[in-house]
Amino acid sequence: MPAFPTLSQNPSIEGWDEGIAFDPTIKSQTEGGYKQTRPRFTRMPDGWNIAYKALPQADKNTLRTFEKTVKVGSEMFTWTNPINSVTYNVRFVKPISYKLHLTSIYWNVEFELEEV
Repeated sequence: MPAFPTLSQNPSIEGWDEGIAFDPTIKSQTEGGYKQTRPRFTRMPDGWNIAYKALPQADKNTLRTFEKTVKVGSEMFTWTNPINSVTYNVRFVKPISYKLHLTSIYWNVEFELEEV
């Protein structure tokens, strides 16, 4: 299984967001106005929104190659959370967003991960 590449900097604290990957609740409304709920799954996978600010072009190229290697969300990979150093099996939720940061040599990069 591939591992998330090592980049020259850590993610930005400003763009860091973590929590449950999705709400597994199934809801049913009754005719009496009551709502019945139950979990769709027993497992609650974690999810992360991650941002890098002013990432050098070389790191952007590394991420782009890695994204193509795992075919965006098709394959899982290992990722070590830089906050608590725990390693997770994850996949990308959607394609990585690359936006220029003031000049053409630095990039703001954002992506979402979900635990597999």
